[in-house]
Amino acid sequence: MGRGGAALVCLALLAPSEGRGAGVDLLAWDSSQSDGGWTRWSPRAALGPAFSVVGEGSVKGLRIAGGGKRYVFGGWRRTVPIDAGRSYRLRATAEASGMAHPKREVLCQVRWLGGGVAPDVAPEYVADPPGATAGSVRCDEVVTPPPGATSAEVSLLIQWAPDALVVFKDVSLSATVAPVGRPVRIATVYWRPNGPSTSAANVLAFAGLVDRAAVHHPDIVLLSEAITSIGTGLSVEHAGQAPQGPAFQALSAKAREHATYIVYGAYETDGDLAFNSAFVVGRDGTLIGRYRKVQLPVGEVEAGLSPGDVYAPLDLDFGRVGILICHDTAFDEPARVLTLRGAELLLAPAWGGDMTQIRARAMDNGVWVVTAGYDVASAIIDPAGEIRAQTWKGMGDGVAFHAATLGGKTKRPWVGDWRSAVPKQRRPETYGGLLEEPR
Repeated sequence: MGRGGAALVCLALLAPSEGRGAGVDLLAWDSSQSDGGWTRWSPRAALGPAFSVVGEGSVKGLRIAGGGKRYVFGGWRRTVPIDAGRSYRLRATAEASGMAHPKREVLCQVRWLGGGVAPDVAPEYVADPPGATAGSVRCDEVVTPPPGATSAEVSLLIQWAPDALVVFKDVSLSATVAPVGRPVRIATVYWRPNGPSTSAANVLAFAGLVDRAAVHHPDIVLLSEAITSIGTGLSVEHAGQAPQGPAFQALSAKAREHATYIVYGAYETDGDLAFNSAFVVGRDGTLIGRYRKVQLPVGEVEAGLSPGDVYAPLDLDFGRVGILICHDTAFDEPARVLTLRGAELLLAPAWGGDMTQIRARAMDNGVWVVTAGYDVASAIIDPAGEIRAQTWKGMGDGVAFHAATLGGKTKRPWVGDWRSAVPKQRRPETYGGLLEEPR
């Protein structure tokens, strides 16, 4: 069985069936073919696991033994014909033990094949949705082939798990309805006082921009960073307000009036401390979330602001969002943490920043990113890093709007859907240097 208990993968397959219609399992065991129609695959003999077929009757199992190989990589593959224009659901449950990172070491993939499929189309990682119990991994996702695909190559693999024990159950591939994305109507704004201003005047101006954005019927409106401070000359103590202070009261009324979420940045006082915070106002005007800026630039530290220390995504009625503020976007770690915790949309009230760097945060994680700035454009950026809408100095009327879709895939040549690939390809055990003090 190999060192420390070999990797074992047992696949419980369904009984034979015919056709490619909805509900028909294309991976049903085919007793007329060797190994039920599955093939044994590894890129190199040095990495290859050991294979065997187990089980009796109509339910068979496919076993993979890691053999103690440190970098074992391989598994069972099967290619089945598909119908053009249909979507397919791949499902499997894997009970895992002896694995350090089962969600990265057990892979379910689909590669689309056919004369019309471009050579740069990468295999898709089938998602493992949340909710699995400890010691188990689930693969369950509806996938849609690209134009020109005529068959699906399904791979059930282990990677770099020499001592694992994995048992796959209920493996199936069947036609189903195409997935429907979740629409979200996003608005962001740009405004900056032309001369000396007050906190109240600033809030009034931003409230007016919410009114202007309301013609698009947005689900969420993003305002800029430090709206009670910009142009006022006030210290952080005097610009700061309690979480449900005057700025909140004015914007809460606008959220209720337009039935939209509003996210805005403002200095927050908490006892004798002050923070650069962002507040999330619900459609009903209630305060439903707050984030305190973690990555403070030197000027804010010298001004007396204190840093936050938590990245916590927030579930809204259209999806999960994460909040960053300005300088947070100069670091790749905050966006990564939020994305690994399920954020699909990152909202960044900002003062300034580098748009190339901000766009990289979207590309890094395969998520939507929205900014609202003063010295950087207010922009809506898609998961491929492309700006879909923006407004800024001399650009637009102060409101940018885009109807986005969450839950979809953004395919990049040779890479595929990066949001799906990131959790499977990361090597966090090699990232220890991130936690070390610089030398």
